[in-house]
Amino acid sequence: MTSRKSLIAAGASAAAVAALGYRLWDRGALALGEGPPYDPWDEWRGREDDGRRRPLRAAVLAASPHNTQPWLFEVSDGSVAVYADRARHLGAFDPFRRELHLGLGCAIENLVRAARAFGIAPAVEPVSGRLEPSPGAEPVLAARVSLDRSGPADGALFAAIPRRRTDRGPYREAPIPPDQLRALGDLASGPDVRVVFLSDDGARHELGTVLVDATRRIVEDAEMSRDSYRWVRMGRREIQGHRDGITIETSGSSRLVTLAAKVLPDLDEATTHRSWLATTRDVHAATAAVFGIVLVRDRLDMAQAIAAGRAWQRLHLAATAQGLVAQPLNQPVEMIDRNQALARNDAYGPALARLADAGDWEPTFVFRLGYPTREALHSPRRVLEDVIRAVS
Repeated sequence: MTSRKSLIAAGASAAAVAALGYRLWDRGALALGEGPPYDPWDEWRGREDDGRRRPLRAAVLAASPHNTQPWLFEVSDGSVAVYADRARHLGAFDPFRRELHLGLGCAIENLVRAARAFGIAPAVEPVSGRLEPSPGAEPVLAARVSLDRSGPADGALFAAIPRRRTDRGPYREAPIPPDQLRALGDLASGPDVRVVFLSDDGARHELGTVLVDATRRIVEDAEMSRDSYRWVRMGRREIQGHRDGITIETSGSSRLVTLAAKVLPDLDEATTHRSWLATTRDVHAATAAVFGIVLVRDRLDMAQAIAAGRAWQRLHLAATAQGLVAQPLNQPVEMIDRNQALARNDAYGPALARLADAGDWEPTFVFRLGYPTREALHSPRRVLEDVIRAVS
């Protein structure tokens, strides 16, 4: 009898171990940030036989809102046409597709950096126009990048492309030298783009309060909450199937917490967003060494939105090269857009404008900057073939 009980217990234990092992494998917990969805990060330099497609290997690694990767490319002998894939936007989060165009700007900046590293002198011609709510999901041309002129190879910031990532974890309590911030701001600024940094305790606390309040408003907005949650990817199958979105691996949690989250049942929409609000309050706002605000003359001007995205990507690459990490925290501007789309009174625009001493400029992007406490993992990426359009 004892022997039989022992056999049953041993069998049950083996079954439990096997079930746990399968769960770990099925959820991708044994290989965090590894596998085919992450291969583009190893292919960023491209190959000689890629031809004019080669800089696009770097372009697809750019930042984008919620990792939506809202770009399509049409390659000809002398140029790349960059299209806004308007089906890949954040719905109520981004009613004017302003953030979508910020993401396109990020991809264009990576493309430009890669082209220069390969001895090509690119020229960017964004499409002019105004960003307005639109029900259409068809791709539309956003910019053309000429690649028909040779130039001296320039690898500045190119090497940072595969190392750049969004770090959502806690940052160290260490100030960033003012001269370093000024240099980063000068690098990112241009005729239609300015960057303002907030590093003193009072301004950081005030912006942190605005950030948390905007996040709370988003969580309480059923439509915004739903449109955000549909880009959350939990397990291995989801990540491999979509190759986009926000994953548990990139949440900024410790490896132990990440492993537990991968094994336990998926969090529902409400629980996910309660956790996001708590993390925004207790980690993102609380540990930011510096907040930054990107300003433009008109946030709903299409070309200026692309320019702001290029500025953010350039700043993020430079920060990465200098050992800094960064995270977009654009909830206040998302609420500005939401309030405008619904014709509601808005307090977030005036609050950001006052903190940035903006004058006639408008805030379009908010982020934090600092020194990391742990290594952040890469986000999944679609393969290049999935974002190439046939030349019409």
